[in-house]
Amino acid sequence: MTGWFIHRIMLNLKNKTAKQKAKLKSKELAKVKLSKFKKGEFDIEIIGDIKEIDGGIELFAKAFKGKKQCGFGKDGTVEIERFRFYNPPVLVDDVNGDIIRESTDDLTGKIKQRKLKYDPTEAIKQSLIHTISQVAKDGKNIVIGKIGNTTSTFYPSAGANSPVDGWVWRSVASENWATIRATNGTNADATKKNTTTGIFWSYTSSGTFNLLKRFICLFNTAAIPNDDDIDSATLSVHGDTNANAAQIGGETFSVVSSNPASTSNLASTDFDIGDFGSTAYGTRAISGWSRYGYNNFSFNTSGKSFISKTSLTKLGIIHSHDLSNTDPGDVYSYASWRSADYTGTTSDPKLVVEHSASSSIKSINGLAKASIKSRNGLAIASIKSINGLQ
Repeated sequence: MTGWFIHRIMLNLKNKTAKQKAKLKSKELAKVKLSKFKKGEFDIEIIGDIKEIDGGIELFAKAFKGKKQCGFGKDGTVEIERFRFYNPPVLVDDVNGDIIRESTDDLTGKIKQRKLKYDPTEAIKQSLIHTISQVAKDGKNIVIGKIGNTTSTFYPSAGANSPVDGWVWRSVASENWATIRATNGTNADATKKNTTTGIFWSYTSSGTFNLLKRFICLFNTAAIPNDDDIDSATLSVHGDTNANAAQIGGETFSVVSSNPASTSNLASTDFDIGDFGSTAYGTRAISGWSRYGYNNFSFNTSGKSFISKTSLTKLGIIHSHDLSNTDPGDVYSYASWRSADYTGTTSDPKLVVEHSASSSIKSINGLAKASIKSRNGLAIASIKSINGLQ
């Protein structure tokens, strides 16, 4: 029996709760041994071991982009950042992969096939690289040996599990804008792997619409210490290969708050516009929407303030015309992305939160500070403090 097959048995996630799935994945990821690797435009060095934490994994790393070292933290002074991943992925896309997932293209009705493979090492590399790309600063302010603000990456759960993600929509032929936007929804799905979000007009009657879709995504961010400051936050959704359209200039999607009745499933009543916030926490232009990579929403001050440190952060993504309640006329405008129902893949939606640690870090994943002999040639004895604390 091959080692690969043993791992597949160990990671049988069928009929497991979201918490059980996260724990099983985290145990496997914590077995990965990584030190230095290069991927894309980054060179990464992981310091110490990858450690299992409650609901995820933790690692410490430094990064170089080209030949220049990256700084971390609010002011870019951190050299070695602490990264935490909650409900982390273990599957990656691979054209030769033996795990096959099928979905139906909303526009064509055709069955689409996606191939994946179980690869914890590559999953860590891909997750870490994308997260670093969101928070890395230039290295001009680095304090050699300074360890960790904390960058936490959160993923929702697949299917009818909390925290849920998925789509809610109203689909009735030839309705005017006021009706389709403010009337009850007709459908909801927390198990779709991918679909479109946006506005679709009716071909049969000018100035009317037959579909309006909204996205809901919840994240359990309770692991953020209550006395930490939220320095930055980014919501990322991975585009899918459905066609994208932007028929009006300057259209965007906006991240807002959401309030579904359940945190583990979605219902058509969750389409109610009153359950979505009217404040945009971050925006992303539909023009140039990536179908093959992540599309990122950087949060403003209101968005950072909205992130919960005690329970779930409940977010939604809606079209700019939906947010402003502006009739778009005879157009359709939408984009497509993947949900968590690809189940533990490196293209699941993710929320990256950079927050200021509230206490001194005594060790790096069990590796005592005293056992780290040097950092970039600077003897560890000459490093007087960690994050300004003795």
